[in-house]
Parts: sequence; C-alpha cells; structure tokens
Amino acid sequence: MFRSRIAKPITVGLLLLSLALAACGALVDADQPPTDLPPTSGPDTEGLAPIEEIRLQIMESFPIQVAVVVDGYLPDGCTEIDEIDQTFDEEANTFFVEITTVRLSDAMCTQAIVPFEERISLDVRGLPAGTYTVDVNGVTDTFTLDVDNELPEDQDDPSRIDWEEARELILSGQVEQVVQLHSLEVRLYLQNGRELVTTEPNIDDVFDVVEECGEPCADMTLATE
Repeated sequence: MFRSRIAKPITVGLLLLSLALAACGALVDADQPPTDLPPTSGPDTEGLAPIEEIRLQIMESFPIQVAVVVDGYLPDGCTEIDEIDQTFDEEANTFFVEITTVRLSDAMCTQAIVPFEERISLDVRGLPAGTYTVDVNGVTDTFTLDVDNELPEDQDDPSRIDWEEARELILSGQVEQVVQLHSLEVRLYLQNGRELVTTEPNIDDVFDVVEECGEPCADMTLATE
C-alpha cells in the first residue's frame, strides 16, 4: 500500500515534465531560421530561365546598334545561367535569344529566388529596313529600322586615328558615342557625323577617359561588344 501511494504522483510529474520539455522544443524550433536545402542527388538539371521583362535599347548611331536588356530570375540558389544563345530567322524577321539554366545537384542552397539582368547586343548590322521581333525565352518585343542598316561602300572604312588623338577628342566633348570591342578597337561617333577608329592600350581604358571627361561627356552613349 505504501508503494501505490507514491508511484502515482511520480508518474504524473514525469508526464508533466515531458509535456513541458516538448513545448519548449517546439518554441525553440519555431525561432530557428530556415536551413539550407540539402544537396540533391542525380544529374544536374537543365532548363530555361524564367523571364519577367525585356527592354530594347537602340543606340543613335549609324549603323544603328540594338541591345536587349533582360530581367528574369533563377528559382533558387542552386540554379545558374548556363548559356545565352542568339539566332536570327530571316523569314520571320525575328531574333531568338535563349537563356538556359543548370541546377547543380551537389550544391547546398536556399529556396529564395535570385533575380538577374543581362544585356545582349543583337547582330543588326546589314539588315534591311523593316520591323523586327526579339524573342527571349518566349517574351517578345519589336523594333523598326527606318532605313537599311549599312553604310554606303565609300563610307564603310572609317578614318583611323592614334590613341592620344582619340583621347583628346573625347575629353573635348566632341564625341557622341563610344563603342568598345573586345579586340581593343574603339569606334568614336562624333557630333558632326564622322566615325573614327582607334586602338586603346588596355581594355576599358576608353571608359576611364570618359569618366575623366566629366560633365562634357555626361550625355555620351557608351557601348561594348
């Protein structure tokens, strides 16, 4: 009889203590930040990047240059842009830009989406006058060329100048547009309609000169190909 009287309070006490510990554990878990998703197994997953908006940029030079600025997002931190491919369908007058993604199977990541922006130059030189469509992963916009986008043969070989002369022209504020090529060739489009070509010593040197120019170059258009 002595044992039965003390066993019941002990049992009830242990039950209450277990419930209290479980409740505390639930509160602690609720306050913890979301953990990274564990690595997935299997091969990497390829797909198309979701696109929210595209914007066309038309540079006021001749021949006209056109670029498409793409706003999209990646579905999680494990997904990366894989390739950006551009093709042109002459029959449909359409530029098709495909941005593909790959999701790495052995990486840890969160489920938060990752926005991105890409600027893609379109190969429009030599195109005849007309209206053209740009399709980026199914999102489309159009632009129009009022005239054939090619210089006459006698104007297709612009004058070449040395780097120091080009630098002085930029600093004087006479240049309307600067186009830098990966080959270090730089094309200068002057306010009087002339087109000049120079070679910069190092990549992006021309942009340093434009920054040095300051206010006289505030409205200058800069592009790179």
